[in-house]
Amino acid sequence: MVTSFIHSMILGLPVAAWFGMATFLCLVTTAILGILVLKGRYNIPFGWHMRMAAVTIGFAVVHLVLVIGQYYF
Repeated sequence: MVTSFIHSMILGLPVAAWFGMATFLCLVTTAILGILVLKGRYNIPFGWHMRMAAVTIGFAVVHLVLVIGQYYF
């Protein structure tokens, strides 16, 4: 079941590519939140930056597992 998910395609792209794009968007969002907190432009609590960093790490781990799974399973 896991191998069929790893090799599945969504709109012509593998699932790993979609998770890679989501990881990149999360990374950019985390960086933007960090910059806004650092510059003091908006009143965004620092906790949101940390939560977004955790989400980014989660997406990156899933992306890593999917990419490794494509080559070894």
